[in-house]
Amino acid sequence: MNSGIDGKRNMNSNQPFDKKSTGKKNPKISRLIKIFILGVLTFCMISLVVLIIWAGIVWRVPMAETLHLPVIPAFQIPNILGLSTPSKQPVCGNEPEWFVMLVGLDSRESGSEYLYGLADVIRIIRVDFTEPSVNVVSLPRALLVNIPEDRILVTGPMLLNQAYFFGTRGMGYYTGTGYGAGSLAETIQYNFGITANHYLVVNFQAFVMFIDAIGGIDVDLPTYVDDRPNSYFPPGKQHLNGEEALTLARIRKKYSDLIRINDQSLIINAIVQRLKDPAILTKLPAIYASLKDSVITDVSPAQLETALCLLNKLGENNLKFYDPGWDLITDDWEYIPTMKNDMEILRWDQKLLDWMYLSLWSK
Repeated sequence: MNSGIDGKRNMNSNQPFDKKSTGKKNPKISRLIKIFILGVLTFCMISLVVLIIWAGIVWRVPMAETLHLPVIPAFQIPNILGLSTPSKQPVCGNEPEWFVMLVGLDSRESGSEYLYGLADVIRIIRVDFTEPSVNVVSLPRALLVNIPEDRILVTGPMLLNQAYFFGTRGMGYYTGTGYGAGSLAETIQYNFGITANHYLVVNFQAFVMFIDAIGGIDVDLPTYVDDRPNSYFPPGKQHLNGEEALTLARIRKKYSDLIRINDQSLIINAIVQRLKDPAILTKLPAIYASLKDSVITDVSPAQLETALCLLNKLGENNLKFYDPGWDLITDDWEYIPTMKNDMEILRWDQKLLDWMYLSLWSK
């Protein structure tokens, strides 16, 4: 009787083994396996390199269209400053300084379209990366300005906040890059000689979402702000959520526009102080991910990381706010062609320019 099972070879049989069944590898098959493994490894390595290159590019790509403003002759900082462009090595990133235009829009438009909107808040911020410091200069929205009419295709003069509006996607009167941000930045350059190389635009909805995402802010009001029956803020320290901060930033019915500018500066300072909290810093990636489609900025993720690096190095007295006083501007009326009406405006002269330069480069 055959002692094999299911036709398998009886291991005690005297029959010779078939050489092909001894486990000896076929050279052709072995070579094919090696080629296949080498191909897989090569593919993985190429994919990894491509991924690293792609991530590096994306990390440095601006989140919105960059500004391409006309090149103008460098203006002279007043001699009384005795200052110049930083010559030391930056402590964060590889640029010595930034000029950032911060814009807050009077719009609750949802999403990231930003089709319309007037610039309700306008700030020029000089960031010094060589001697960590940030100077924030306020520009009243009602400043009367001329416009480069070959680039902004409407008739001037106009109020400064209108320069953003006519450049928006919805209006489309600006021929440069950056839509409303570009139109406003070029108007600021055209009138004041200051060239912004970055911008951040936030509407009301994004502002409220951001304040709530960082857990609110703490402000210390030097005096009460009364807008009853709509709202009232007592003097002293208080914690504000997003809606409350927005309400405070917009109150001007019983006050001048300059008083409102002061309140807005208090809020911006409170936001910066909140961001310096280590507990908030750890949440910023998640906050950024949730809000990146609700703001417009030409800053790349890598540049945002550079800004956060500087934030950690800012001393208590190295964040300064400069708001213009009535000695620098004059309240008046002017016919505004785009409005086809007389509008209340703020006139300015060289005194305002000198103040702006001094404030931006102040140590």
